[in-house]
This record gives sequence, structure tokens and C-alpha cells, in this order.
Amino acid sequence: MAFRILENVEICKKQEGFLGSYYSGKVLAAVGINRYIVRYETRWAECKTRQLSEVVDADEVRPLPPAISCTNFSMSDKIDAYVNNAWWVAKVVQRLDDVRYFVRLDTNGTEFQVPSNKLRIHLDWQDGRWVLPPNTHTNTNTNTIVNRP
Repeated sequence: MAFRILENVEICKKQEGFLGSYYSGKVLAAVGINRYIVRYETRWAECKTRQLSEVVDADEVRPLPPAISCTNFSMSDKIDAYVNNAWWVAKVVQRLDDVRYFVRLDTNGTEFQVPSNKLRIHLDWQDGRWVLPPNTHTNTNTNTIVNRP
């Protein structure tokens, strides 16, 4: 899939410590047909004075997922939780109250308390389309596949 220069995207590095995380960023340039130079919004260069830019493989880049309104999650729902400056694939472990959930990251089992405004329905980017993963049981009014405009 081709991305435009300065398009907002999410980057999922395929290396230990980053698997299962999606960092927001921008495409700065295409490098050949299978790579991009991206600049992260929340990852910083070693000097800590500028945002990190790096070359990534095309299969590590996806468009921003559509916003789907959902604030009522159930136990075991597959969600993305915004933790440590990235969206991490997780499951709901417990609803603490109307605005807080306890979630477990899929990658390493670490558990976090996360406010509902830092949770989103997990969607997979497959063949140029957003799809709900199999067996998704979130309380939304949609199970429609959402395509990229």
C-alpha cells in the first residue's frame, strides 16, 4: 500500500520490545517500493531534543484506524490501550468503574489501570481494509468493516 508524504500513520516495529505496539507518526518519504522514512510523534532521538525518524519496512506501517465510539467494554474484549506513548494490543481484565479498566497487554502480560478515554476497539488492517478480529464482542453499534477513504 502506498502512503502519501506527511500522511499520519501508525508504526508497528517487528522487533522485541515493540511487538504489539502502534506508535503514531508521519510518513516523510518513500524509500524504494517497500520502505518508508517515518517520524514518530512520541518516540525521541537519543539526544531527546527531536522526534525520532527512521526507515521502516512498508509492512510495519498502516493508516490511522477510524474512530469508533465505544466506552463500555466487557471482560476479555480485545482492545488497544494507550500506555507508554503507544497503543498496545490488550484484553480487558476488569472494569473498575464507569471510567477505568484494568487491562493486560497481549505481548508480555503486563497489567495496567487505564481510563476509558485511553482505550479503543482493536481493529486489524488486512488487504487494505479495517476489520474487527474474529470473536470480537465489544458493545458498539457497528461490526461493519471500515475501509480507508
